Amino acid sequence: MKIGFEQFRCFGERQSADIKPLTLLVGENSTGKSTFMSGLRFILDFTSGRVDSSFNKDPFFLGGYRDIAHYRGGKYGRAPSFSISISETFAITEKRNTEPELFERARQRSQKTIELKLTFSDEDGEPTITNYAIRIGKKSISIGVENEEISAIVQDDTDGFEHSLGKNVSRRIPLMRGDYLALDYMLRELSFFRDKPNKISDSDAKAANIVEEIWQLFRKLTIRGRSEVLALAPVRTRPQRNYDPTQLDQSSEGDQLIGKLGRLARTNKKSWSKLKDQLEAFGQETGLFESISIRKLGAAESNPFQIYVKKSGREANIIDVGYGVSQILPLFIILSEVRHRTTMLVQQPEVHLHPSAQAALGTVFSKACASGSGPNLIVETHSDFIVDRVRNAVRKGDLRSKDVQILYFEKEKYNSSISTISIGEDGNLINAPDSYRDFFLRESFSLMGF
Repeated sequence: MKIGFEQFRCFGERQSADIKPLTLLVGENSTGKSTFMSGLRFILDFTSGRVDSSFNKDPFFLGGYRDIAHYRGGKYGRAPSFSISISETFAITEKRNTEPELFERARQRSQKTIELKLTFSDEDGEPTITNYAIRIGKKSISIGVENEEISAIVQDDTDGFEHSLGKNVSRRIPLMRGDYLALDYMLRELSFFRDKPNKISDSDAKAANIVEEIWQLFRKLTIRGRSEVLALAPVRTRPQRNYDPTQLDQSSEGDQLIGKLGRLARTNKKSWSKLKDQLEAFGQETGLFESISIRKLGAAESNPFQIYVKKSGREANIIDVGYGVSQILPLFIILSEVRHRTTMLVQQPEVHLHPSAQAALGTVFSKACASGSGPNLIVETHSDFIVDRVRNAVRKGDLRSKDVQILYFEKEKYNSSISTISIGEDGNLINAPDSYRDFFLRESFSLMGF
């Protein structure tokens, strides 16, 4: 999966990056890391069929069009539009009774790369989708929405075919809100209009056939890719003396996840025992705590509960042992039950954690993504301890090199750029820009008095 931005916030020129099972976002403040996460969340929500895709959805609040469109400086002002794209290559061949080698050849021949590009313009101060562009191989469709009219241009680069579907076609399609359901409906109508009683041209009919092919493959991609998108803010739930197990409201701070912890301890002993073991292993490695337990305040499932941890032989309520423990609980709860293809966006998980705990968190992330069948973890971090522990996991063979990458963000005046840094099998950084280590070297030299 590849994500791309153009004229989007600090990204003026087109920037793109692959999404790996474990992707670490690294860079100084205000270089585009949170913007990257917000844009990724928007288009993943869109392709998952959700109707609540938004640039102002907890914990990302980007504002209106003028806050989101790239500022080009001086007389150039704001960009008149911005775009976000997503693409993925996948095989559409189903395995039948064939030899493995023949099947692999057929699979490679049937691989398709599908790209969706959404273009936004300013409508009453809000960013509104005014163009949907889908490309599959050499065939593409561009659907424009402007002045309450829909236009569609269909192309096939194989034979140089390009055709604009006339207004007699597009006027039949009612304008809808800018989400996946609207796009799905428009593609369906543009492909089915040839069955209408009206007479259509040969070019209209050919364009409709291309649209139908694109529509069917695009539906396969989005249906296959539908999964949760979860986002955790830098500062998560505050420690409390008593917790409410009925807390269900979604929050980037993870309040509802702590409520789930209490319900889990009451209703699913096996799952709670597994999660408890993971938490205690982390607590012992980092020195945060030795054990964790849940105390129920009443027999009913709706009664509150307390979280106790033991450190240095003394058991205490979580509110009395520091902030760090409560910060990692929501993260562990999600990782304990996350499904394949779920995308987790985690901002600065190291907040309130000692360096030893930060390093241990790098191990947790590496284990979560080690199999290649876990979630996509996108982690924004300022912690070199997390990065180094992930590199060490690759060096030791606990994490595959191809499943992890570092995206390094830099900003120069009005534009931010993204550099992809790979981690070799020996743990070394590959293709790291010279500026990647400059910050750490400057800090070290400053400490030594230079």
